[in-house]
Amino acid sequence: MKHSTTKAIFLTAALTLGFAGREALAGPGVVIDSSRLPEQARASLKRCIAKVRASHPEAFDRVAAAPAMAASFDRTKRGPLASITLPLKALGREALFPMLNMVAVEGPNRGELSDTAWLALRVSLLEAIGILRDRRAEPVLEAILDGGPPEYEIDRAAAQALARIGSDEAAGKLIAMARAPGPKRLAALTGIGDCRRAAVAEALANLLARHPAPEVAGVIARSLGDVGNSWAWRTAVVAASGEEEATRATAARALVSAFAVYDGQARRLIGKAVLVVDHPSTPALIEAARAGAPADAAAELDRLAERFARNPIRR
Repeated sequence: MKHSTTKAIFLTAALTLGFAGREALAGPGVVIDSSRLPEQARASLKRCIAKVRASHPEAFDRVAAAPAMAASFDRTKRGPLASITLPLKALGREALFPMLNMVAVEGPNRGELSDTAWLALRVSLLEAIGILRDRRAEPVLEAILDGGPPEYEIDRAAAQALARIGSDEAAGKLIAMARAPGPKRLAALTGIGDCRRAAVAEALANLLARHPAPEVAGVIARSLGDVGNSWAWRTAVVAASGEEEATRATAARALVSAFAVYDGQARRLIGKAVLVVDHPSTPALIEAARAGAPADAAAELDRLAERFARNPIRR
């Protein structure tokens, strides 16, 4: 979607459905209230919002139209949720503080937005913020994960956004949540896969080595596949960490080892993750795992080796 086209769509939605302008921002943030941020972080956020509002007021008008777009998309959706993440992303970096403002400082009244439109608005804002990979969003995302009642889709989107920022602090926060029992752990385990850091791969590998319940193992496997995703590591923003080899090798070792332990859906998810990581050491890892495996697991490992040899991800 071209940048100018996206602007036009947002402004048309705002004017048609009545959400445009600062007067529409009548309540606290749509995800949290800024009072939940540490005092220094809250003051810094509000200063940045004021500065950007003075220099780029049009960015606030465009983001203010997001509820109208969520309502419009919701009426014609074909799935459970009609995302507006991509249109928000297309607004560019100038939209960061307008979006953070809507999330945590001044949000629109819900009005007549349906449950699904309201959820889509909130999730899409968090996802678009994460795509910008700006560390200035970290305090808001951490506050969402730290407090408030668990709400899986919101917590997953906040965890994923924090993962995309990928700083040492973001990785540490997500690793701690992934390790600790609690109502938001599953959301953290799901979202952490976009934090492509060696420490994250190591933490997930250790969790998988403990042989958790199959449904949890499947979630960890998907995230390990994301962390070690061979295509993702070809992008400059991910490769800049210099941690590709350590991250992908750790993911491959953990996944192949777990493949021989699980069966059913968990094994299928682990096998898929092995292909997504596509690490060169995989054939040797499979052979080593096969040597000590029961006959049925050895046969499955042989099939995994065949699938890896003709891995479609390389095409």
